[in-house]
Amino acid sequence: MKNSPAPLRLLSSEAAIRGLLLASGGFSVLGLGATVLAFVLVARAVAGALLDGTLPPIQTLAVIAATLLLRALGRAGREWVGQTMAARSVQNWRERLTWHALALGPVALAHRRGADLAALDAELGPRLTPFYARYLPGAVHAALAFVLVLAATFWLDPATAGLLLLTGPLTVLFLALVGLATRAATTGQWTAHTRLTGRLLTLTRNLPTLHAFGAVGTYRNVLGESAAQHRETTLKVLKIAFLSGFVMDFAATISTALIAVWIGVRLFGGEATLAPTLAALMLVPEFFGPLRQVGADRHAALDAEPLAEQLAEVLAVQVAPSGNKETGPRVPHLLFLEARADLNADTSPLSLELLPGTFAALRGPSGSGKTTFLHALRKHVPHAGDIEVDGIELDELDAATWQTHVAFVPQHPRLISASVAENLRLWKPGATHTELRAVARSVGLNAVLDALPQGWDTPLGEGGVLLSGGETARLALARALLSGARVILLDEVTAHLDLESEAEVMQAITSAFAGRTVILATHRPAPVGWLEVRLSPVQLPEVAA
Repeated sequence: MKNSPAPLRLLSSEAAIRGLLLASGGFSVLGLGATVLAFVLVARAVAGALLDGTLPPIQTLAVIAATLLLRALGRAGREWVGQTMAARSVQNWRERLTWHALALGPVALAHRRGADLAALDAELGPRLTPFYARYLPGAVHAALAFVLVLAATFWLDPATAGLLLLTGPLTVLFLALVGLATRAATTGQWTAHTRLTGRLLTLTRNLPTLHAFGAVGTYRNVLGESAAQHRETTLKVLKIAFLSGFVMDFAATISTALIAVWIGVRLFGGEATLAPTLAALMLVPEFFGPLRQVGADRHAALDAEPLAEQLAEVLAVQVAPSGNKETGPRVPHLLFLEARADLNADTSPLSLELLPGTFAALRGPSGSGKTTFLHALRKHVPHAGDIEVDGIELDELDAATWQTHVAFVPQHPRLISASVAENLRLWKPGATHTELRAVARSVGLNAVLDALPQGWDTPLGEGGVLLSGGETARLALARALLSGARVILLDEVTAHLDLESEAEVMQAITSAFAGRTVILATHRPAPVGWLEVRLSPVQLPEVAA
């Protein structure tokens, strides 16, 4: 995997925002140019009134008014560009995150907590909007103001420009020093925020269970501690933000006062002319103002940094390659050459040929890569080595089409709080009642239906609480059979069953999926008549102390 760019660089590297930043820079140049011209004309008018007692002509006043109007237009333009850039960027990142998460599927993201993903999506708007609306345009404006105002001041009064050239970098240095403490505080605040969000979602999801076991009070205390930690870290960030604002104001005020005193001394000593030095003095706030604003908006950038890190991690997860080829309507011929899932780099590769209709059992201990290999075969995660389907590379197959031909039955199938018929129709929405009865008969589910109070219309409860482990397994097998898949992947479907129930379920699998290719991941010995394939973790060499 390639190294991800720095978090804030990732946010500012979008091609879509470059044109908007260029437009923002154009408005900044317009506003700064108008400001310089307006202040020069005002300084000359004031100098003329004080020294000669002459008032400026109406044409000069009209030009000053026009330049001030252009200054306001430049500021308004920068605000509009910033808001537009924020809206487009947040929408773009949300779409990228959503589509990438959908392309990855639940398998590749299984190591991440659902609460973290929910918090990441929910915080995109609040944390990225200030970064795009204020910080990025403000940084461009501050850079242009540094150059243009310094150049104009040098033209008007080189001595004042020399002081600006000395005090400006010191202000930037103060900003960088305060930013070091701010980065650590914002990272801690983001961690506390996601932890609180995760615990709150966990509490909401498991509230009935907590009530049943009388553990609400314990978890209430845990939630209270998380809330207190979140409040403490948030206040710490606010304290540093106020400190940063004070430091920047103090530096800018001292620098402005120093320049004003220096100009005053030179004016009283007759070493300077009033009009250009007055114009230079008026431009000093235009030099320090953008720097102070960038210092304030720097916290918006640092608030976005932890979120950008999480965003980069999710987007860096590789999606299983998808081509445009399809297989024929028959049960496929599978060939594995040194194949394994990319998620399990420390597992031994598999070389195997499975003819159509083969029943194979992948047997091995935990960590040997059985489950992830099944996920790779269904194109939920990338794979290493070669996997061929009827002579076509797996990566060249269209992922969505291939997944309709491959059914995956997990160890703990997910059932919704609905009837048996509705749970079956999840895999084939238009299935008729005759089809449902046929698949139920094939996997031995009819006896289960007869025992339920309302038969097909009996609500199973959340997670299928009315069914036993063996009955849940049969219902999941019926769904796989109903899907019409040609390759059936079974992940430890009998691991939680006793030997008698396991034998019944395995007999149902053998009879129901005859003629199709079935691959079973299991810890137990392969059923009679099944091809047994052993997987084992790679033994890494020991490192001498």
